[in-house]
Amino acid sequence: MQMLHQFLLVLHVVCGALALCVFWGPMLAKKGSPWHVRSGHWYSTLMYLICGAGVLMCALVLSAPLVVKAADLRVGQDPQVFAERVRLMSGFLLLLCLLALMNLRQGLLALQAGAARVALKHWSHQALVLITFGYAIWTLWQAVPRQFVLGQIFGAIALFSSIGCLRYIHRASVEQSAILKEHIGNMLASGIAIFTAFFAFGGRKVLDFSPELQLVSWVLPSALGIAATFWYNKRYVKARVGLKTAAAR
Repeated sequence: MQMLHQFLLVLHVVCGALALCVFWGPMLAKKGSPWHVRSGHWYSTLMYLICGAGVLMCALVLSAPLVVKAADLRVGQDPQVFAERVRLMSGFLLLLCLLALMNLRQGLLALQAGAARVALKHWSHQALVLITFGYAIWTLWQAVPRQFVLGQIFGAIALFSSIGCLRYIHRASVEQSAILKEHIGNMLASGIAIFTAFFAFGGRKVLDFSPELQLVSWVLPSALGIAATFWYNKRYVKARVGLKTAAAR
């Protein structure tokens, strides 16, 4: 079990490092161009591997924390207290994996399905959204009494994100601008997960963040990512309106 967890961790980290670079391909390429489509396919494949490995790792830790994380158990430490803390953190990381996977699929399917949204209404995708919604509530229920701030913050983000996905899926109708916003917003949200992991794990060690800044390393990528999403959507929609106006003239 430890070997399987280690293999999944290596796969998770390697794909994450690659996704950090590939992410900028579809972001910077001309929308709809062959390079945008190709790099977007590479990015989505890496994200599926990242999320899949992450979910499996969390499942292993949640099922047997004292076996998988035996090397982290210090001498004299209460095994039951250790197992509870490990499960709390792994449960939180599982939420992040579900959130990233939901955003990725919502973003991809929104563009592929168009205004009809048939693929988004398929039971498999809606099940993922509902699971994320339910697990976000569970995370908040666990995090609030334990004063687990990260669980409270990202539990709320996952809750509102899943509600936003369901609202888009079941809207009476959607315009082309709404489809593009849903695609861009959710793809950017999936990218936030990569940068959050980098700053919270790898970047925190490389940059030697103080204990006081550890919470910032988790929250800052999400705050910047949300701001970037609003700016990117506004800028892109304005550009499309400008092109339509010029064409009409």
